[in-house]
Amino acid sequence: MKTFVRHLGFGLFILFGFLAGCSGPKPESISVFAAASTREVIEQLAADFQKETGIAVTANFGPSSGLARQIEQGANADLFLSADESWADYLADKGLVAERRDLLTNKLVVIVPVEGALAIKEMADLTKPEIHRLALAGKAVPAGTYSRKALQSAGLWDQLKDRVVEGGDVRAALAYVTRGEAEVGMVYATDAAGNSKVRIALEVNPKLHDPIRYPLVLIKQDQPHPAARRFYDYLISEHAIEIFTHAGFGMAQGDAHR
Repeated sequence: MKTFVRHLGFGLFILFGFLAGCSGPKPESISVFAAASTREVIEQLAADFQKETGIAVTANFGPSSGLARQIEQGANADLFLSADESWADYLADKGLVAERRDLLTNKLVVIVPVEGALAIKEMADLTKPEIHRLALAGKAVPAGTYSRKALQSAGLWDQLKDRVVEGGDVRAALAYVTRGEAEVGMVYATDAAGNSKVRIALEVNPKLHDPIRYPLVLIKQDQPHPAARRFYDYLISEHAIEIFTHAGFGMAQGDAHR
């Protein structure tokens, strides 16, 4: 009987020890909300960072406008990479920014299906009668805002606004052209470079729209989150710069804002 009790006590000790181990601290993790146009590079850098540090990174991609509003409403985000400065400013106005820096730059381009014969040599060519559909990101989305501004500056918006098919974000606009549902589209150069079904017909003159800058925001938290700070700094490491530039992004040189 004593042997049984001794064995039972030892078994309970092992069980309680196992349960205590299960209730220990969970591995560190961070959440990044990032513009749809950065999906591939952020996914790669998140995987590289996790392999290097053991810190898990989950990423949520979409239009910058929608992501900023989710963060405003309390979504669990540690960092926000916006495709324009206005949505970083929006969060700053709400008191949600601990720190920010301009991280990336991009270019706006006109794309056509890779197998098509349509020639676009200047912006005015977008008014050709054979162009029935022009794919743009939504007007509240940075890529859509830049595109509309470029068309307005070129004096073409009134002629083209009825031909516009609108995607929820820049990747949706890209998909319209990829599927042949629009003869032309306006997207970021990095989106076009990563898609074999479209080709760049024209680079949009950057003087026609505001500079395309991607601010990286460290979201203000009730408690310090060192892991989020590590990834914030990791995104300006030599390795990250190599990944970004290989994908076609430019690196912004703006100072950090506190």
